Amino acid sequence: MKLAHPELRDRLAAEYVLGTMKGGARRRFRVYVQRDAGLQAEVARWEAHLTPLAEHLPAIEPPARVWSQIEARIAGPAARPTTNTLAGLWRSLSFWRTLGLGAAGLAAAMLVAVINVKPAAEPEPMMMAVLAEDNNDARVYIEQPKSNVLMVKMVKPWKLNTGIAHELWVVPKNGAPRSLGVINSATDTHINLAGLDAKLANGALLAVSLEPPGGSPTGSPTGKVVCKGSIAWMPPKPPTPRPQI
Repeated sequence: MKLAHPELRDRLAAEYVLGTMKGGARRRFRVYVQRDAGLQAEVARWEAHLTPLAEHLPAIEPPARVWSQIEARIAGPAARPTTNTLAGLWRSLSFWRTLGLGAAGLAAAMLVAVINVKPAAEPEPMMMAVLAEDNNDARVYIEQPKSNVLMVKMVKPWKLNTGIAHELWVVPKNGAPRSLGVINSATDTHINLAGLDAKLANGALLAVSLEPPGGSPTGSPTGKVVCKGSIAWMPPKPPTPRPQI
C-alpha cells in the first residue's frame, strides 16, 4: 500500500499525532513515517501545531490513599519482629536469603499497588475535531469532554479585530448549519450549552465563520469560513481489567 493521496497523508498524520490511531494501524503507519521523508514532515507539522495544547493540561498528583495502600502492602498481615529478636535476625543467613527473595516480591507488589490505585484519568472525550484552514494550517482543536460542554482550544489564534466575530458552527450530514456560539479569537473558550448534544447530533463538520460583532444576525453563516474540520466521534471506552497479584 502506498500513501500517495495528499489528503489521506494529512489525515493519517493528524490522527497519529493526536493519538486516535491505535494498535496495528499505528505500528504500520510508524513504518511508513520512517521510510518517507515527506510523511515525516507532515507528522512534524502536526506536532508543531498540537504540542502547545499540552500546556493547558493540569498536573495531576496522586491522592493520599495511594501512599496509605502502598504502606499497607509493605507492612503486610504479619506482625513486625520485636526488638528482642532483631539482633538474631541481623546475624541470620536465612533471614537475608528470605529478604532477598521478598524484596523482589515487594517491588512487584508496590508496582501493582500503584497500578491499582492510580488516579482516575480524565474522561475520554465524546468527540473531537481539528479545524484547519484551506492550506491545512491547523487553527483550532475542539473536544467535548462531557455532555453540554465544549472545549475550544486555540492552536494558532487570530489577531484581535473588534469589528469581526468568530462564530462556531456544526454542519450536519443533512440540513443547515447550527450555531454553537461566538468563540474568543485569541484564547481558549469553554462553551456550556443546555441541549448541546442535540445541536451536535448527526454533525459531520465543525466550522468557524467571520460574522458581525455578536454573531450572525440571520442564524446562518453570513461571512467567510476561515477553518473547518471533520468530527471524530469517540466510541465508549471499555473498562480496563484490574491486574491480578
